[in-house]
Amino acid sequence: MSDKETFAKTVYAEARGEPENGQEAVAWVIKNRAAKNRSYWGGSKIGNVCKQKGQFECWNGVSDIPIHEKDSYNKIKKMTDRVYDAPLSSDTTGGCDHYNNPKKEGYPGWTNNCDRVMDIGDHVFYKAKQ
Repeated sequence: MSDKETFAKTVYAEARGEPENGQEAVAWVIKNRAAKNRSYWGGSKIGNVCKQKGQFECWNGVSDIPIHEKDSYNKIKKMTDRVYDAPLSSDTTGGCDHYNNPKKEGYPGWTNNCDRVMDIGDHVFYKAKQ
């Protein structure tokens, strides 16, 4: 599976029920992690970042993500292709590298090491403190 396909499937699985700007913000979190090239996030390849163990729950225990909503996936795929090819200066999140859904998981301990940047839909977006 290509990096671009893995990228689109990750955003689809993680955020398909969110507003479009929230889906795009999830894509930027992934791209920002790849740009920071940290081994614990999977390095510099977007596909590796998406599939890094313990980072995006949609990949826990699966080798592929089934697509049940083709129209939704196709819209997300167009957006992730655009983000994939965009310069980091186009980032709409200001460098966010984390997000979570507090309705599902509260505020895990790692949020204490991050600055809260924005809320979009059910997701909160953060930037790791330096």
